[in-house]
Amino acid sequence: MRNVTITKYPYSPIDILPGDVLYSSIGRSTYYVGHAVIVGTDGMCKEALPGKPAGHELSIFQFWGRHRFGDRILLMRAKVGGEEAADWATKYLEEVKHYNLLNKDFTNVAQNYCFKFIAQAYYYGAQQSILKHTNQLITPFAFKREVQLEKTALFQIE
Repeated sequence: MRNVTITKYPYSPIDILPGDVLYSSIGRSTYYVGHAVIVGTDGMCKEALPGKPAGHELSIFQFWGRHRFGDRILLMRAKVGGEEAADWATKYLEEVKHYNLLNKDFTNVAQNYCFKFIAQAYYYGAQQSILKHTNQLITPFAFKREVQLEKTALFQIE
């Protein structure tokens, strides 16, 4: 079997780039909480979620497959630093040991959740803060509203 590299988002002409952030809308597919992943240097989606280990990766098609009809996925992209953030996320994913939504310690990678992990990847990997405040719980609403990434595309699952 040949190893095929996926270069475009499913059903789209848009290129997949390292450091892309995919934000899933709040709904049944995200247990009414919201979720986000960052694309690593290997094209895989990196995330922090409940379970062991908490640091997890999946392909673009696996990520798309989690969603239900009508769900929306927002693609957000940095003007600079995406490659560096993706490299950090790829290297440090194994350090995410426990899903902990209440851990506000931004220096703690082991106790993590999705929005904090992505903010850390940009902060430590690309030396840029994509949030105004990093010393508080990062909610889906704040992440989507305050994040210093360009809203590039909105995909709707059909």
